[in-house]
Amino acid sequence: MRINYSICYNEIGDTMKDLLKIVFMVGLVIVVYLFRGNISNFILNNVIHGGSNSVLTYNEYYLDYDYLYVQNAESNSVKSYQEALNMFYSIINSGDDSYSFHCDYETCINDVKNLIYNTNIIANINNFVHPYNSFETININIMSNNNINVIVNKVYTEKQISYINDYIVDFINNNISDTMEDYDKIKLFHNYIINNTIYDEDKNSASHTAYTLIKTGKAICGGYSDIMSIYLNYLGIQNYKITSENHIWNLIKLNDKWYHLDATWDDPVASDGNQYLLHNFFMITTEELQNLDKFEHNYDKKIYMEAN
Repeated sequence: MRINYSICYNEIGDTMKDLLKIVFMVGLVIVVYLFRGNISNFILNNVIHGGSNSVLTYNEYYLDYDYLYVQNAESNSVKSYQEALNMFYSIINSGDDSYSFHCDYETCINDVKNLIYNTNIIANINNFVHPYNSFETININIMSNNNINVIVNKVYTEKQISYINDYIVDFINNNISDTMEDYDKIKLFHNYIINNTIYDEDKNSASHTAYTLIKTGKAICGGYSDIMSIYLNYLGIQNYKITSENHIWNLIKLNDKWYHLDATWDDPVASDGNQYLLHNFFMITTEELQNLDKFEHNYDKKIYMEAN
């Protein structure tokens, strides 16, 4: 995952800019009067917001959830640090490839820069969105008019998404019935993934995706947690991923309560060479999780507050 940024400045003098603005606005009024609604979208997207899309479009993997840490943005003009955080969440969550928003408070540009420099903050937002909308790289341009242009490059390709979806649908058609409880649906898939996957001890960089897990039968924690999240989202079960310093797993909402699920640690690498299926980390409370392990599962409780 990589985050890039650039800062663009307009070098035209202030006096000349003011004059150009007056001439431009007079011309704009005439154009709007003559063409009215036919040009309104062009003006909104290309003049006011510097050529970037200023209206979020939502793909089929958008999740309409607000969390204690981040919520869906209510406007494309941000007026606080929390709103800036919400904006990045909303852009990534929407599945849109590019978007422009406006900084509308004194320290906004510095806050955005801090978000860029502290990549862990932006990376954590990936955990709250559908894996298909999560980003591999994100490019951010800070313009002189206080607009922030964001371009998102996603982890999964359309071909990979189609392949994973076929896998999920095939599993559901062959194993899941409408009469089953959600708990049993989750457990059945948890067991299936562990029985058909081994932990990639070489830690190949591609093993962090659900696609590689399916294609090769090998994965690291990112692959386990992504495939679980994709399946849960397909069933309409609310969930997100939790990241600690060296690990990632799932948090799942069931019957209005939140539970941890760590398929990676339920698929241990055994010294005897045998494959084991465990349920030690299946749908457990935070207290139970901390009693089992306080190190690799030591997460930031200011971010993943639903687990508290």
